[in-house]
Amino acid sequence: MTRILIIDDDESLLQMVSIMLKRAGYTPVLATDGYKGIEIAQRDKPDMAIVDVMMPNISGYEVCRILREDPSTMEIPLLILTALSQPEQRDFAEDAGADDFVTKPVTRDDLLKHVEELLYTGARNQPAPLEPTHIPGPTKPITPIEAPEPAPEPRLPPTPEPAPAPPSAVSPAPQPEQPAVEKQGLLPVVGVMGLARGVGATTLAVNMGLGLMQFGRSCLVDLNDGDSQAAVQLKMTPPKKTWVNLLDVQPGADKRQIGSSLMLDRSVGVALLAAPTEPAPRQLGHEALGYILSVLCEGFPRVVVDLPPTPNPMSIQAMRLASYMVFVIGDNPADLWHVPQTLAAIDKLGLQATQYIVINRTRPHGVAYQDVTSTINQPVAADFPYEATQVQALMEGKPLVMSQPDSLFSRTLLQLARQL
Repeated sequence: MTRILIIDDDESLLQMVSIMLKRAGYTPVLATDGYKGIEIAQRDKPDMAIVDVMMPNISGYEVCRILREDPSTMEIPLLILTALSQPEQRDFAEDAGADDFVTKPVTRDDLLKHVEELLYTGARNQPAPLEPTHIPGPTKPITPIEAPEPAPEPRLPPTPEPAPAPPSAVSPAPQPEQPAVEKQGLLPVVGVMGLARGVGATTLAVNMGLGLMQFGRSCLVDLNDGDSQAAVQLKMTPPKKTWVNLLDVQPGADKRQIGSSLMLDRSVGVALLAAPTEPAPRQLGHEALGYILSVLCEGFPRVVVDLPPTPNPMSIQAMRLASYMVFVIGDNPADLWHVPQTLAAIDKLGLQATQYIVINRTRPHGVAYQDVTSTINQPVAADFPYEATQVQALMEGKPLVMSQPDSLFSRTLLQLARQL
């Protein structure tokens, strides 16, 4: 009999949907929170899942994203059922990997129509490729170097001191042996950006922020809008403050305003400037973003910025200020065909950052390394192996660099971190 997993924290609605499905001849499997639903899906492999959006601890969108990225559950059809009816919610659902979207309240006939259609078609939402515009460029292979001595713990300056606004032009990068902090106009910022959706760029950014802590305190800035994945992976949800609280900050403003917008879980150690869980009324302006990053760089040897896969003016400004850019590609053949096009647009931005392309494997049997390099016609700086325990680590809020520092994934990441 067809088994349909229902994930919703509202037990009355859970029971109502369960009755609808039972009367139609289906076997409902119930989960009252997102993490439990993920566990059931991975263990029992239901024929379909119906997922609510607004749940504590983890949103339905993040549940869909985790199920889509896990090879063992990626073929499960996903139906979002939510009271959120705004048009942009459909876009969020699609971006998260959901196949269909239904708003509450829903009638029995309408629900069954969507259920029957998805059971017939199967999972049909393929990750949307990144359009080849505004993507930075050429790469530089990793060359192993010795890790520097751990830096003393810096602190954000407590007094308001004016800081220079971001420069209008970026000077040419110096020779490779010069440290990034000496590059004129650039900040000790590491930008991490996926060249397609669902390639695990946020996962790499979170682990990168933790990995860089061996050289001193690090800070993670999540510049995604309306999708606070970094906070979810670090179990800092719901974020008490986000970059939205700094929309009106001006260069020279009290630096304590920026410091007070950070979240810090002492069990994790990394500081986080979180993304909002809902779309922001506007983006950070160029001057505001430049000032925020410059203040954070005064207190942290390295600042890791998680950038959205679709560039916007805010993320492009962050890329222009970064000393390093890490571009993440997946091991899905469908995504690789678009990478050369995005790389062809790299030079148009004229970034001065040292740039790396890395492979992040989200499935046990992805494209071979040689096929990746021949398709994109670019050197690859790091090849992150598939780790079956990655999803469990994210669910527990303990990224692999913390929970399994000796894993091949963690060692590959730390090798890259030593170059930054």
